[in-house]
Amino acid sequence: MNKEHRHIPFITLSELKPRVWITLSDCNFKCKGCFSFAREPIGEPMTVGQLISLVKKSSSDYYGDTPLKEVVITGGEATLNRHYLVDLVSQLKEFIAEVVLDTNGYLLDDAYLEELIEAGLTEVMFDLKAWDEKLHEWYTGYSNKRILANIRNAYGKVKLVVNTVYIPEIVDEREIEKIARFLSEIDKRKVIDYRINRFNRALSHEKISRNPYPEEIERAYSIVSKYMKNSVIGKSCVRERKIKEKTGWITVLPDGTVKRRSLADYREENKKMLAKSVTAV
Repeated sequence: MNKEHRHIPFITLSELKPRVWITLSDCNFKCKGCFSFAREPIGEPMTVGQLISLVKKSSSDYYGDTPLKEVVITGGEATLNRHYLVDLVSQLKEFIAEVVLDTNGYLLDDAYLEELIEAGLTEVMFDLKAWDEKLHEWYTGYSNKRILANIRNAYGKVKLVVNTVYIPEIVDEREIEKIARFLSEIDKRKVIDYRINRFNRALSHEKISRNPYPEEIERAYSIVSKYMKNSVIGKSCVRERKIKEKTGWITVLPDGTVKRRSLADYREENKKMLAKSVTAV
């Protein structure tokens, strides 16, 4: 992997507050229920400097003089290129107060995390796919032992959020309860934010399950609430716990083009990016 570049399909601006999501494409996991085409190396190769310039210009054009409050670095998997990510966090921290990393956590060992915190990282969101190791291997291709160890190591060093997608009859309340129990054992202060996200069959690469019923999600939430103080039913891409109004996405492409995208637009355009990437290879 070129240490100087990552493939960037787009960045996303929030309509709710001055916030930007940076999508770094390519991923080490091949999750069966993944909804993102960014797990492949799609988009344009950009240096950190080019990416920072895109963030600054697009946010200034959209938000005006209001400074960015938060940036979420996501993917794909953001931790694949350590040199790139540390440099990116360091430069973002110069003009954004809250720098958040969304990761599957497999590569985020103690030394890597410490380097990112020193660079300015303020929060880590771990996407913990499953508790059972064999189930995790089937779903992602990797064991979860390193991830569990990295979550335990991160506790107390940085603000910590853990996400799990509820997948009916695969990652259901039994798995989620085991994860909640694990988190409660390391989180005596009850400050970890545990988020239960809903599986979306229509968006997933493989149709491995159906959408969860509302009562299933509520039952999982009630179980988690016995262990965790900060639990919430949410969506992977949403930061707020409660949203009063429905909003779209303001997408900025690497060439600076700005457009509003619906969920249908997102999938269709990413399919085109993926097809272009495969053709190029």
